[in-house]
Amino acid sequence: MPTKEEHIMMVAEKLFAAKGYNGTSVRDIAAKAKVNVSMISYYFGSKENLMEELFKWRMEEGLNFAKNIVENNDLTEIEKIDAFIDNFVNRVQRLRDFFLLVHTQQVISQNKKIQNFLKASKINYIEINEQIVEIGLEKGVFTKRPSYHFLQCTISGTIFNAMHGIKIYKEYLKKHNPDFDEKQYESHYFQEAAAHVKTIVRALIGYQEN
Repeated sequence: MPTKEEHIMMVAEKLFAAKGYNGTSVRDIAAKAKVNVSMISYYFGSKENLMEELFKWRMEEGLNFAKNIVENNDLTEIEKIDAFIDNFVNRVQRLRDFFLLVHTQQVISQNKKIQNFLKASKINYIEINEQIVEIGLEKGVFTKRPSYHFLQCTISGTIFNAMHGIKIYKEYLKKHNPDFDEKQYESHYFQEAAAHVKTIVRALIGYQEN
């Protein structure tokens, strides 16, 4: 069960994604979360601080999982790469509201704390991928050294574009695929996105299945 603070942040996350940061008031959040405005003030102080805490929480959550993958000695290097991609895709699918906020905040935010969270998160993900690939190169598992910042661009950019295009591609598939299954579409869509990214990354790092 989420804590009271987490519950408020989750409600705010949905409202910020649907109505925008400026279009959402503290009263809106309190009403939707079924708490008093004073409780939000007690936990967060202001709407801006609430947004900052939301970003900090979500960014740390994703980064901790990625670090656990790196430290898992039961996984091979390619299994770590796959787990990293699967986790990224699963988080984007599960936390679509938050990643819509990430996209908008990258473009329009003047909040330095949020910009710093985003910058630190990107650099950490680049370094995690670099660490995994360099070990794979030393072992001879991988044969190519990619540009690590573009490797992360490939992973995150492809998945973000897939998220933004999900409705458009749904219409395309309904039109061109007579066996289109609307009920299973979203889960299959993100599974296919993960498989697509893994294929690209394998080519970039020079990995071939035995």
